[in-house]
Amino acid sequence: MKRFALLLALIMTLNITACLADTQIGYINADTKIYMDASEKAIVDGNAVLGNQVRIEEERAAEGTGWYRVTFTANNKEGWVKADDVDLVIAKKAITADKSASSAPGGVQVVERENAFPVLEATGQIDPDTLPGAPTAADYRELNVGDSGDDVTAFVQRLYELGYVESKSAKKLTKTHQTAVKQFQKANGLEQDGLFTPELQAKVFSPKALNKKGKTLAPTDPLVISKGTVKADNKGGGTIQFTMKNMTGEKIDAFNIALRLYNTYGERFLLRSVADDATMNDELTVFDNLAEERYTIRKNESFQFGLKLGYYFAGVMVAVTAYHVDGGDTVVIPSDQRHWYGFGKGVAQDYQPLTVTLLTDLEKQQAANWKSGLDGIYVDGEIATAYGVREGYLVQKMEPGCMFDEAGLKMGDILLAVGDIRIFGAASIDRALSRLSAGESVTVLFFRNGMVYQTQLVAPGGAAAA
Repeated sequence: MKRFALLLALIMTLNITACLADTQIGYINADTKIYMDASEKAIVDGNAVLGNQVRIEEERAAEGTGWYRVTFTANNKEGWVKADDVDLVIAKKAITADKSASSAPGGVQVVERENAFPVLEATGQIDPDTLPGAPTAADYRELNVGDSGDDVTAFVQRLYELGYVESKSAKKLTKTHQTAVKQFQKANGLEQDGLFTPELQAKVFSPKALNKKGKTLAPTDPLVISKGTVKADNKGGGTIQFTMKNMTGEKIDAFNIALRLYNTYGERFLLRSVADDATMNDELTVFDNLAEERYTIRKNESFQFGLKLGYYFAGVMVAVTAYHVDGGDTVVIPSDQRHWYGFGKGVAQDYQPLTVTLLTDLEKQQAANWKSGLDGIYVDGEIATAYGVREGYLVQKMEPGCMFDEAGLKMGDILLAVGDIRIFGAASIDRALSRLSAGESVTVLFFRNGMVYQTQLVAPGGAAAA
């Protein structure tokens, strides 16, 4: 199989704010010196070692040079270092509200953490049937031939997705659907009684349900990543190389990837205010002997990809976030359904933390009736540790007047749950919105400045197109 070598230089830069109102964490990116003040006149220590962690207390410019007043976390040694010798890893928090309930928006109440809502209780399991939105028998009613309703529509559509019926539209259950249920039961090792029990419906909607070909409908990577290597140096830079295979079923002309960089201690660098996506929006350009050429990546074709980064790092996690296919279509993979691949030191190999079960077509259609007005980032383990919260969705943008704005959330809040759905990212938000009816009120939990709050989100009186 022919491979193409793609060399893409991504020079990343950090935009450091003029005022550091909140303490930030950094890592020394090269052997350097610690000084008494924001100058090179007096040395406290002549050897600040690469990789040392520091708390950044103050920023100052002196004679055209940026300086940080820092405290080294390992030994509490204090002093000044050049800003260029420190990489920031925790973006300045946009959480500015006081911790008191009286300062919260109208209708918002503090939730005591020791009395957390059941929806926030972790199961500690990775079985897909235990993930947020996974079906249980309690979600369904007993159905019979001749029954109709929204639950019947959803059930028939799911049978269609699994390949057991030829039409996804039906106003009521028929004997044809009963025959399809028996086929499903046979393929999934169940008793073939043809009954539409709540237990049977939970099995049909399970992410582990087998289709007519004996396979699950679990999401697959559109661009499979493998055979990665990391080559880092001690001068503040490094190179990532990995092989990708086009499994989209169509030829593609561009794609996006997400990156997570780790130091030698296995600690993550949180770059660009925790937005680490690298985007190739136009045609893929392949540089061969310094001559620019354009290639399409055909079905099942493998190629090598290279990234040269301006940061010292020892390990990297890579995931595909979106891809463009022939014809201009773009398919976006929600952050909470990404597959991550790890290379180098300090990272889990072939790490794939899928936190949300695959959305059904009906859930996608119902979610499209509402516009969340939110844009943010999936709070993974590293970001959760930085903010002092276990999980959630960090709100980075919010449209004025949207449902969540009206409910009292602000930019910088971390959304935890909507109703009985734990929120991890775009897919889990869509699942929660898919369950809303016009005018319905649902409890929302969110984290702000060390506290958990609850408020009520009210769906508009009429459906609004996304």
